[in-house]
Order: sequence, then structure tokens, then C-alpha cells
Amino acid sequence: MRRNSDDDEDPFAGVFDRTDGMLSGMADEKTAPVDIHEYDDELRVVADLPDATLDDIDIQCDGRSLAIRVAAEPHPFVTRVDLPAYVDEQSVQTSFNNGVLEVTLDRDTDPANIGFQ
Repeated sequence: MRRNSDDDEDPFAGVFDRTDGMLSGMADEKTAPVDIHEYDDELRVVADLPDATLDDIDIQCDGRSLAIRVAAEPHPFVTRVDLPAYVDEQSVQTSFNNGVLEVTLDRDTDPANIGFQ
């Protein structure tokens, strides 16, 4: 039986070249390094934003996640953080010093419950 020359080719040849091409666009996406510190009555989110100014930063919280938007040019970005506990979004306290953003949120001791009727 004669073998086709295509049978001799490695079916996985070039697989890494193809995946590198797919992942190269993701390398351009910028996010901020974030640490979350848990305490008994609060959470503290610390983000490293070295190229941002106070005017560049917008923070939104929905009770279980935090979005940090940075409008710094040339690469504005959004970093989303899933919080490990429900928080009272009305309790947000922030500070921004030397490129480090700290967001402190009180834990919500009574998250809204939806009852059945």
C-alpha cells in the first residue's frame, strides 16, 4: 500500500503558532493588579494604578462586585473584581496615593433576600 505524503505530516505541527496568533490580541488588554483583604467587618481592595491620576478613575459597586475604570491615555481599561462577600455599596471609602488605590467597603450583614409568594 502506498502512503500519501500528507500522512507523514505531523497533525500537531504549527499548533503553537496558531494559538500564539489567537492569544496575541489578548496581550494588549490592560488590567490592574488587585489585592483583596478580608476583615471581620469590611473588605479592602487595593489596586496598583501607576499611570493614573485621580481624575482618570471611576469606581462602581453593585454589592458583590467592584469595577475600577481608568481613563488614562493611551490605554484606558476596566478591572472587574468579584468580592468574596456582600458589601454595603453606600459605605465605600476611597484613597489614592502614589498610584495606589484603596477602596474600603463595609460587609453587608443583611443582604436583600427575595421571598416566595
